[in-house]
This record gives sequence, structure tokens and C-alpha cells, in this order.
Amino acid sequence: MHLSRNHLVLNLLFFALLMASVSCSPSRKIQKRGGLILTGNTIKTDRSGISVYDLSNFAQPKPNRKFLGLFRYRVWIYDAFNNQHDSRFNRWVRTRIGDKPVLLDSVLVDNSLIPMRVYLMNKGYFDATVSRTIRRKGARANVLYLTKTNAPFRFGEITYSIQDDSLSYFVERLKSQSLIKSGRQYDAYLLSDERERITRELKDIGYYTFVRDYLFFEIDTTGLSGKRLANIKMVIRNATDPMIADGDSLHELPHIRYFISKVYINSNQRITANDTLTKTDTLAFFGKRDSSITDIPDFYQIYRGKIRLRPEALARRIFIEPGLPFSQKDINLTYNRLQNLSLTRYVSVNVVSPETVTTEGKKLVGLLDCEIRLVRFPVNMFTIEAEGTNAGGFVGLGGSVNYRNRNIFRGAETFRVKVNGAFEIQPSLGLDNTSSKRIFNSLETGIQTGFDIPGILSPFRLKLNNQNSRPKTTIAAGFNYQDRVEYLRYISTVSLGYEWSSSPEVRHLFTPLDLSSVSINRDSLFTSFLNNLKDPRFLNQYTDHLIMALKYSFVFNNQNLLARNNFFYFRINFESAGSFLNLLSKVTGASPNPEGNYTMFGIRYSQYIRNDMDFRYYKPITEKQKLVYRAALGVGVPFGNSNSLPFEKGFFTGGANGLRGWPVRSLGPGSYASGDSASFENIGDVWLEANIEYRFPLYSFLQGALFTDAGNIWLLKPNSDFTGGEFKFNSFYKTIAWDAGFGFRFDFSIFIFRIDGGLPLYNPGEAADNRWVRFRKFQLRDVNWNFGIGYPF
Repeated sequence: MHLSRNHLVLNLLFFALLMASVSCSPSRKIQKRGGLILTGNTIKTDRSGISVYDLSNFAQPKPNRKFLGLFRYRVWIYDAFNNQHDSRFNRWVRTRIGDKPVLLDSVLVDNSLIPMRVYLMNKGYFDATVSRTIRRKGARANVLYLTKTNAPFRFGEITYSIQDDSLSYFVERLKSQSLIKSGRQYDAYLLSDERERITRELKDIGYYTFVRDYLFFEIDTTGLSGKRLANIKMVIRNATDPMIADGDSLHELPHIRYFISKVYINSNQRITANDTLTKTDTLAFFGKRDSSITDIPDFYQIYRGKIRLRPEALARRIFIEPGLPFSQKDINLTYNRLQNLSLTRYVSVNVVSPETVTTEGKKLVGLLDCEIRLVRFPVNMFTIEAEGTNAGGFVGLGGSVNYRNRNIFRGAETFRVKVNGAFEIQPSLGLDNTSSKRIFNSLETGIQTGFDIPGILSPFRLKLNNQNSRPKTTIAAGFNYQDRVEYLRYISTVSLGYEWSSSPEVRHLFTPLDLSSVSINRDSLFTSFLNNLKDPRFLNQYTDHLIMALKYSFVFNNQNLLARNNFFYFRINFESAGSFLNLLSKVTGASPNPEGNYTMFGIRYSQYIRNDMDFRYYKPITEKQKLVYRAALGVGVPFGNSNSLPFEKGFFTGGANGLRGWPVRSLGPGSYASGDSASFENIGDVWLEANIEYRFPLYSFLQGALFTDAGNIWLLKPNSDFTGGEFKFNSFYKTIAWDAGFGFRFDFSIFIFRIDGGLPLYNPGEAADNRWVRFRKFQLRDVNWNFGIGYPF
């Protein structure tokens, strides 16, 4: 085999580094100190029904984590800076970046057997045993845990012992939803969950003072060991009155069921020293029920001066009703709905004045008053912001003046106005344009205004069954002016949209009307360039057009901010434009213009269908380390009155939020390569992208990231101006671009500034024999640097 001199030198250097790393490995140093480094805990079960994952949580100690499951680079860093020169810098590297090697501790290993056996017993393996074996290999050790079990016990007969007849009636109704079923494998954790479920359900039907301590289970396996069954008796004791004692025992009473008596809401509570000196008025509000039937109002609204928040707006968010049983679920729902108001700073929902009364049947019932307090934000708010922009992948500097009124119609409606401007860096198309010589060669300014109205504003009566829906109606309008390198663009927009939730994880966004009018003023050089293209559809993309679209988005996000768990984010968007205008043209008998296109108000309207989806998976490794996976794809199909997607609806990649090895809109479509010739911003009809990013802390506000991106854009039809840009099922994978790189994130709490350097590893725009990166020819200028605001995904 023939090796060049450069290859031989590189191989020798690599071998030398490998030998040095092996000779100085952490395991060898630990072995010299008489210890063993723990490489892993292995769990082997004798039954397939036993969870290896659950048992592994009890194994102690835990070995150091591997990066991407391959190697423990943080241990190597710790060991490299753990030497005789214990400087301040070395200590900082060890504690901030490194990870101290975890050593085998036989005491902790033996102690791990106890919770493992308890876990197995709780899962029905009452006679289970767990053993361990330490397997040594040089200076490394791996602990093997083995389980030995017989067939698990199962739930046998399930009975109930409830002293309170009224309580027994309600528990009987709850049996159908029980988590415990005869014949199911015994599980103590299910018993605990059932205990919590019944306690929660009883609190939601009026048993305000009921706690889980009143409920317990008796387990009986006597005479059933051969059948491996465990009979379950659920016992619910009566309530105890600590004020009445009979010797050493407390007096027992039936559990009292509580009902809501009155609801008070202080809608403009203020936290000031003179709060109690201000005169208040009270309004009794009747809305949900017919006031002729009962003289008890829905709630009493306490206010000062004049009512700042209409009672009708509050009534839609209060689910606590006088005369109904106390429900903790309704308390929580009321709190959440009031807290979600943009006007609300602080909410408290408390039950007060519990008392018991005797009914005509000489039965004790409880009465509760509910007190709700709202502390509001100031209604009017002005802000002036300086910001880094990243619109469409173009990085720049900008600022805005914002005004917000959080209660413009006294129903917690928000009115907002934003005037903004920004200078951006836009890649030039290579034409002779003096503006392209400036760093910030693109100017954008505009005004946006809108109303956010709680609830669904519609001429039709719509009712959402889900009380957690949090519906919102948004009416918005705006005007945007863009001074790009080769053209001016004016965009006017009007939209009507709705948002609501069908569950805590699922959000829906429906926009029945999204109207945009786009006017473009091209310079002569750019117009000449477009006219010289063989395919006229790109000229149409930079021509005045009208878009009347209908949109729908489905968003799933199961992130729990209080828990450090893996979570998913999924969003799918559907958009259809022009069909209604086309139908209107046909009904009214409108004639096409000389170019054969239908117009509305003298402007050609676009007609297309566009779908895209974005899937993300976030996997926390430690408290400050995270792996993020992302996959996205999209397809846009023009039809009817359009032979191409409008420019602003086309797909693109590259830049700070795409494939970071290429400048924004410079990649694709397909294997098309613009070379050094002029080429406008590349867009496509098909988009496919995948990303992996590992995020980790470096120092204080500075974080690091390792990433790799893959993807591209394609055209649906062949185009002579973009050779190789067509999407082909049997060969599209050959035109998928790939990059990798390193980034810094400066987390200033208010915003995150990001710098990413991406190196193209596979460039489909190059010749077939020159697509892979050649590291021996690598230069720093081959790295594409991206600046962004916030995380890329």
C-alpha cells in the first residue's frame, strides 16, 4: 500500500497521541492508588416482566456518563488537570468541565440490594432475592446484579370496609375506574396510586377535609400462598374529632360533605400600606343561573372607585358555584384561568369560614366561603427595545417601540402596537449594486397592531367542552417595508385567528383569514437577470401578488418545567391559499388578464397548498447538559392560478437556524451549484432537515454546543435554470447536505446570543468526486459563521 508523506506523518502523530492517552489513562492512575473505576451497572432479571430500568435506578454508585454513549471525555479532562500544579485554573477546569472518576464502593453496592428487593416485593415477588457479582478487568470494574424470583402474586378478592354509609355510596360509584383489578399482578405502587385517586375524587365531590390517612389497605395471603393470590380489603375510617376524646381514643364522626356558600372576588386588590383604608363597594353578580330561582348570586365582586374588570369577563373564568359541592379541581381550574389573564400579576383562591349545619334530616353538612383575590399589572405599558434580529435567517440590529393596553374593553382584552426597524446582513446576488458593499445592506421597518381577546369571537355560538381550553381570538394588521439589495418590497397584512387547548399538552391554532398584499419594486439589473432566466416562474415570484390563506396548526408539547424529564415538541402546519378567490372568480365570470392569470383588485392572487412539520426531542443528560434531536420536512404545491410558490412561502435552508455550514438561502435546490455566478436566494418546493445538538455549560453565562445538521431543499419539477434541483425518490439521498460544528451561547437571562461555526462535510453542490470535505486541505475560512438570537430549536 502506498502512503504519501503527509498521510504517514498524520498516522504517526495519531499513534503517538493514542499511546500517550493510554499510558496516562485515569484507570491506570486509579489502579496505582489502589482503586477501581466503575464502568457500569448491569441488571439481569430471571423474568421478562421485571423492569431493568426501574432496578437500575437503585444501583449505587452511578458510573460517569458517556458522551453520546461512546466515551467519558469529562473524566479524561478531570484527570488531565488533576496534577501537582493545583492552580486556580486547574481547579476551575476540573469542577466546571471535568467529572471526577466514580470508584467502585462495595459498601454502596451491597446497600443497593436492599431497595432492589423491596422493589421486587412491591411488585408481587414476595420471596425474591438479589445477588451481585463484581467483574474486574484491569483497573476497571463492572457490577452485575442478578434477580431470583418465583411467579408473582396477583390480586385476589377485593372488598371494602367503610363505616360511613354516605361515603360508601360515592366510593361504590368510583369502583368502575379503580386501578386495582382481580387477577392483575400485585403492585404496591398501584395501591398507592389508588389511594391518591380516591382521595382526589372524594375531594372533588365535597369531602373538603378528607385526607389519604383515612384510607388504607389490608393485604391477606393466608391460605392463598399456593394460589399466589393476595386478597385486598380497602378500609376507610371515620373522621376523628381531636376536641372530643374518650380516654386515649379520639371521638369518631362521619365525614362531612361541604358545599360552597358564597364566592367573593376582589378584582383590583392592591398591596399597599393604605389598602385597608380605601373604601370598597360590592356588586352581586347573577349570570350563570336564573336569579328568579335563587337569591344567591354567582359571586360578589369587591371593587374600588369604578369596576375595572367587567363581571361577565370574570364569570367565564370562575368555576366555583354557590350551592354545589366543594371541588378541588374547580378551585385549581379557576386559579389557572385567572392566572392566565394577561392583566393578572398574582391570584389567590382560598376557602374560608368552614362551618357545619344540621339539615332537616339531622345530617351534618359543611358550608364554605370562597375568597378570590387578584393583583393586577398596570393597564398601560410602554417599552423601548434594542434587539438583535434573525428574520428569515438574516442577522442584524434593530429596535422597536411598543405600546400595550391589557384591559382596553374592561374584559382583559389586550391591544398592542409595535413600530420596529432593523438593519440586516443579506447575501448579495452578485449583481453590480452599490448597496451590496455595505455591511448592513438591508433595511426593514414596519408597524404591527392587534387585539388579543380571551374567548372565541365568532358570529356563531361555539362552545368548547374542555374547561382547560384557554381560548383566544387574535385580530391583527400590519405594514412592512423591506429595502433589500436588488428590490423594495411592501407587505400589508390582515389576519383573524383562534387559539385553544384540547389538553395540557395539545394546542390548536386556526386562522380562517390571513390576507397579504405584496408589492415589489425591482431595480433594472435584477429585472434583467430574472428576464434572462429560462423559467418565467421565478420572475412571477418577484412580482406583485395577493395571498388569501387559511391556516391550521397542531402543537404538542409535553414539557414539564418542574421536572427534568425527556420531552417532545411536535408541530404540523397546513396552509391553503387562493381557492376561495378562484371560486369567486369563476362564479362572477371574471376574465383572466392578458398573461392568462386571474386577478383580484388588479393583483394576481396566489393559489397553493403548503404543509410542513417539525419534531423535536429534548433529552436532559444532567441538570445543565442536554441532547436535542430535530427532524423537519415540508412540501408546497402551487396549482391553478400559480405556477410557483410565492417567494415568502418557499422553503429554504442554511443560516443560523438551518444547515449551519452554509449561508442562509445559499444551499440547493438539490445538487444545483451557483458557483461564482449570480444567483438569487435559493428556495424550493420540498424541504427536509435533521439536526442533533449537544448543549453543555462552560463558564457562568457561557455555554457550548456540538452539532451536526443534514438536509436540503428541492423542486417538484425539473428546471433548466437549476440543473439537478428536482426531487427524485430513488436518488434524493445523494443530494442531502451534511455539516458539523461547534457553537457558543451567551445566556444573559433576558436573551441568548449565539455564535455557531459550521463546516460542510458533504456538499451536493460540488462535483461528484469533490463533495466530501478534505481535512488535509482544511482552512479556517471554510467554516461558515452564524450569529443568532436564542436557541436554533
